[in-house]
Amino acid sequence: MRLIIVVLSVISVTFAGTTVYLALELQAERERPLVASAPAPVPHVTPAMPAQVSQLRAAPPPATRQAAAAPPANVESEEARMKKARLESSRSLINALDDPQRREAMLIQYRVMMRNSYPRLASAIGMTTEEAERLFTLLALQQIETQELYARCELDLNCNLTDGSYIPAEPRARDIADLLGPDRQQQFDTFKNTLMERESVVQLRSRLPESTFPNDRAEALIAALAEERQKIHQEAAERRNGVNGHGNGAGMIFFSNDAPTPEAKFESAKENSRRMRERAAEVLTSEQLRVFNEMQDELLISLREQVLRKEDASSYATATVVH
Repeated sequence: MRLIIVVLSVISVTFAGTTVYLALELQAERERPLVASAPAPVPHVTPAMPAQVSQLRAAPPPATRQAAAAPPANVESEEARMKKARLESSRSLINALDDPQRREAMLIQYRVMMRNSYPRLASAIGMTTEEAERLFTLLALQQIETQELYARCELDLNCNLTDGSYIPAEPRARDIADLLGPDRQQQFDTFKNTLMERESVVQLRSRLPESTFPNDRAEALIAALAEERQKIHQEAAERRNGVNGHGNGAGMIFFSNDAPTPEAKFESAKENSRRMRERAAEVLTSEQLRVFNEMQDELLISLREQVLRKEDASSYATATVVH
């Protein structure tokens, strides 16, 4: 399980950092064979003119048409396609990293990504601007070198990614620990774990006068929301059904992963939103809570609209196949 999480994390970063991988995935999707979900409808034949009768007589019998439409026996399996895509992606990445100029360009790109991923980090954990920039560089190098390790393993016949034996040491971990020290390392880990809540608080503060929302209250709200989110995820893990999340820029709302209907998804989200509102009420003033509740209402409206759009699209697709 730990290996799966690591590999998925690496692939996620690769998606964001390289357009090559996206192109490969898009190509693989386009080449995916279509699977018929229902038999093709028999066309209705109107009284035919002689030419039409001739065409119908010349058409092959149904059995012949079905045989011609059947996929060839040597169609590439899904597993083989995915492996081929991974290998091509790994080769492309290694080719880029083996070029010093492209490697430097990737480092610049990832450093910008890290800087954008951790807004206001320096002030949150007590770093100078120079220290923060050094940390962003180390984090960028860590991401690149981790991808490189897994890509080279993917291309090495003697290296196995599937049996759990290949778990390389995390690159740059010692450099990051030396830069931060024990206290700031713990603060940084907490900061990373609360990025979602921090964005919600940024949005909340933008709707309120700055003087009415001091930093200590903001941090208290972040801690309360993060704690409740972790409880929601832990309870879902114990039920073995998991949760999905929906965000609209004003925060994130969660609903049960196995909710059977759109209405059930919405009710699950409403319940989790209620829990977040109650935790926020422990920290916020009445005016701050009013604005926070407005943001939660906006999240629920956004989720409901998304769920309904997906339901409409699914119904339309089904109707198109049937009719």
